[in-house]
Amino acid sequence: MSVKAKSYPPAPQHLRAACAHPSGHLTSHGSRTTLQVYLDDGLVYRNDGDDFRLPAELAQAQGVGPYFITGAGRRAILNDSQLAAIDSADEDGALRDVSWPTAAALTRLALVEYRDADGTPQPTDGDDGRTGPKHRPFLTPAGVDAARAAKSQP
Repeated sequence: MSVKAKSYPPAPQHLRAACAHPSGHLTSHGSRTTLQVYLDDGLVYRNDGDDFRLPAELAQAQGVGPYFITGAGRRAILNDSQLAAIDSADEDGALRDVSWPTAAALTRLALVEYRDADGTPQPTDGDDGRTGPKHRPFLTPAGVDAARAAKSQP
């Protein structure tokens, strides 16, 4: 009988939805226990009435407003190729040598956007199936937050 490995984080679909949300709101979280794991592990946070981040042990009881995903929460839902892609960004936020499926997945999570040669955001990479991509993937502010979260980990 095989033992199934515990997946981390629990209920990642809630964090994926928060990652894709324009303001990073956790719109659902499953159980209070799952939410507390998110809080304790620094994957989400909640503010008090004065807009200061509450400690994890107080957030459920005293918090005001929505829970927000953190850079660490964004990183927790990424696979190895997605992590490598956001960590490969240059100083301008351009991703280097990233496959189109990885870039497309990061775009759906709002961590990456495509930009044309003038730096204008575009909805896709512009590939028409014949000439290849015309627009490059760049980190969004949420993507930069996720990339920075790697630098703050020991």
